[in-house]
Amino acid sequence: MSSARGGKKRAKTISRSVRAGVLFPVARMLRYLKRDTHHVRIGSGTPVYMAAVIEYLTAEILELAGNAARDLKRGRITPRHILLAVRNDEELDLLFKKVTIPEGGVIPRIMILARQNALASSSAAAATATATGIAAGSVVAMPTVVAAGTKTANAKKKATKAAAKMIKAALTASASPGKKGKGKQASTVDDDGKPGKGATAAGGFTILSEKKLFLGQKLTVLQGDIVKVAADAIVHPTNSTYHMGGEVGQAIQKAGGREFQKEIDSLKSLQPSIGTAEAAMCPGQKFTAKYVIHVNSPSWSDTNSQQQLKLAVENILKLADEKHLKSVALPSISSGNGGFPKQTAAQIILQSIRNYFSSTASSSLKQIYFVLYDTESVNVYTSELGRLDS
Repeated sequence: MSSARGGKKRAKTISRSVRAGVLFPVARMLRYLKRDTHHVRIGSGTPVYMAAVIEYLTAEILELAGNAARDLKRGRITPRHILLAVRNDEELDLLFKKVTIPEGGVIPRIMILARQNALASSSAAAATATATGIAAGSVVAMPTVVAAGTKTANAKKKATKAAAKMIKAALTASASPGKKGKGKQASTVDDDGKPGKGATAAGGFTILSEKKLFLGQKLTVLQGDIVKVAADAIVHPTNSTYHMGGEVGQAIQKAGGREFQKEIDSLKSLQPSIGTAEAAMCPGQKFTAKYVIHVNSPSWSDTNSQQQLKLAVENILKLADEKHLKSVALPSISSGNGGFPKQTAAQIILQSIRNYFSSTASSSLKQIYFVLYDTESVNVYTSELGRLDS
């Protein structure tokens, strides 16, 4: 294009960051890399990778810190919120293990002791399992012990791998600024918390609704057979004598067969009965879940029935944390034979789970599945989950 004076009009300058499709300054990072690593050849894609990874980590930390600030009813993110966000996320904690956050405060001693006790319990359980397996003449799978340096390296690899799609798109745009890159693939969960198209959960279930709490735990609504969900533990609402007559109990007993019945008998010999809202655990057999958590679910006609249901949910989560489980699948507790109105039960269960994670310094649980049978329960949990504050 020519100007009024007959000269060519200068084209608009496009920065490296715009071409790469990232917000962080690619040209500045390239300048710093050349200045500080002058003996090493710097490829054209290196600053793009660097900007994309740092941008991904920044967004992840800010999201978790913002959720922490909102949960603590603060209008501004402080270094304390960033510290809580990093230390309560397993991968970020490993990645930033040796990083000091100024004015972030310190981790409560109870949280440090909880991690030390978890590690000691895990080692003791592994030793006990090994001794039992050798005595019985069976093969026992030993947990893999990884050095601290390896954990940090693995955390970095996970963070880099999680940003791979964004990095690849950025590099394509940077190499060919005149061509339009392909659109980013839809994630399993949208920004508003609703599942994306084709989102699936463990076991091939379609995700009907999902919400992420401020410390990263996910609450997911599914419909189908709870026995087929790929979770560490499934919850069995029962009575004081571990009766297996309910819908969930019959499904578990049918899948587990005689082997699971032996586990029930063994549990009864150790703990003949459980009180209202109390929970007990036994190993699973012949289905995906490693454990089954039996809870004596309260009835609507009981005294303080709502408080009892809240206590039952807390006991389930505490028992799962004691075993260092990462995922638990729950049915709609007490809304069947217990007689609770479905909406009331859903509200109490969801609020109890949120309050438990908010008040717990450290939890191994990262995923809670609500596995429901009927459409009415699915609609109730979906609507109540949407109203739940993170």
